[in-house]
Amino acid sequence: MAAVWNLESKFQKWLDIELAACEAHVTLGNIQKDDCDHIKKTANFNVERINEIESEIHHDVIAFLTCV
Repeated sequence: MAAVWNLESKFQKWLDIELAACEAHVTLGNIQKDDCDHIKKTANFNVERINEIESEIHHDVIAFLTCV
């Protein structure tokens, strides 16, 4: 149960949502499928780096997106 609530899990869910948004933008014609595929292959995060960024800017979502 603890794994469900840890930061790694939280940020993975956020990344899953961002990737789903990219797929939706392909469907809407806002981005190319190749670009979406590239994003899906290369997007990642590091919890320690997110925490470092958040300590400077005090916003968890912006810290996450900056890291990704």
